[in-house]
Amino acid sequence: MSKFKLRNKEQGFLLPPSVEDFIPKDHLARLIDQLVEQFDTTAIEAKYSSLGQKSYHPKLLLKLLIYGYSIGIRSGRKIAGLCRSDTAFMFLACMYHPDFRTINDFRKDNVNEVSNYFLHVLQLCKQLGLTQVGTLYIDSTKIKANASPARTKSKVAYEQWLTQIKSQISEVLNEAEQTDAAEDKEYGDKRGDELPEELQDKQRLAQKIEELIKNLPAADDKINLTDPEAKNMKNAGKIIPGYNCQATVNDGGIILCAYATTNASDKTELKNTIEQTQINIGEQITAIAADGGYSSYDNYQMLDEKNITAYLPDQQYAIQDQLNKAPYDKSHFIYHQQEDYYSCPQGNKLTYRGIYNNRRYKQKSRLYEGISCATCKVKQQCTKGSVRQLHQELRETLRQRARDLLQTAKGKIKYSKRMSTIEPIFGNLKQNLNFRAFQLRGKIKADAEFKLQCLCHNIKKIFQAYKIQFA
Repeated sequence: MSKFKLRNKEQGFLLPPSVEDFIPKDHLARLIDQLVEQFDTTAIEAKYSSLGQKSYHPKLLLKLLIYGYSIGIRSGRKIAGLCRSDTAFMFLACMYHPDFRTINDFRKDNVNEVSNYFLHVLQLCKQLGLTQVGTLYIDSTKIKANASPARTKSKVAYEQWLTQIKSQISEVLNEAEQTDAAEDKEYGDKRGDELPEELQDKQRLAQKIEELIKNLPAADDKINLTDPEAKNMKNAGKIIPGYNCQATVNDGGIILCAYATTNASDKTELKNTIEQTQINIGEQITAIAADGGYSSYDNYQMLDEKNITAYLPDQQYAIQDQLNKAPYDKSHFIYHQQEDYYSCPQGNKLTYRGIYNNRRYKQKSRLYEGISCATCKVKQQCTKGSVRQLHQELRETLRQRARDLLQTAKGKIKYSKRMSTIEPIFGNLKQNLNFRAFQLRGKIKADAEFKLQCLCHNIKKIFQAYKIQFA
């Protein structure tokens, strides 16, 4: 008797098999199947015509996209291929085989609805008690646009490129004129005057560049030809055309707010992120933790006005210990509030001179200047100017309050928790799910795609919290 199981590929089934039989009851695909069935897809369904061949139902295509993004597969071609070979995709596709163009077109044509589904899943998380609002953690990550950095150029560079392309077009036309007779034989029953494909591509490229040059406001401004809305951003030491993706996460790791912006700076996004989060969850935020990239005097003032406790270090906070080692750092100057003057480490006075308005950084500060610097023996160590100046920003007390809070035991715990809440989420999206570049182009579509990826994250959190059998 053989000790091995039979390997008969022709063995038949007693009863016809069902794709249901190949998916475990506690599989992620089953949860996605049930959740998407609850989505309101009437707006998408209204875009389809009742004429012609029947279309795939929007819920079917949504299930494929959500499951694909959940496991790190975003390519329409790969999803279409897996509908023929992967039992989970076959289950969600009801054994249909949608073409990759159908999947890609559905994704880019329904970006507004996808954004709404992020809120739908978030509301479900709230009903399940997963959106408790305590201290919220805010962070951002740069995601590359669906565009090559090589195609980000200035107006002058585009004009030079356009000149080269027009020269190449001229060469192709001249060559075509010289080979008319040979082309007539080659084209056979065609007209014989069709433009060569190479020439058509170059003419389309030249037209696109000409339109782009018209929209460039200044010669020094740079814009990407493939995705004109993407902005140059620094990411991992490189300059890429991309989008700055903002997110808010609670202690449980649920993403409460997600959006993509063309603004590379986080400072100007903090207010919008907080307000969007409050709208999404329908509750007031009482405490946030974010890194120094979000710090500014404007933000400290905004947080104070909204009565939000902020575990938010300024950009000099981390290096303050190093600055303190410098004998004539500002931290070694003593402020005498009652008399309104500073005394330097040498015991000399710096008196108030007036309000200084820094228009570049939109800050106002009280300016203090030394009165004995000319005769001071350590002047060269203290300042390179004629006198030592100190600026006291009018909102300095708000920044100091944030620094003091971070020095408390509670502040240290709250701020350090960022590293175990929101930072791992971005690490998972980029490293494990390979979400390093967008599939769609343009700010609105990039925003919807980021929401789609975050929607999948929240579904997986539901799955982990309630891993039961989905019959």
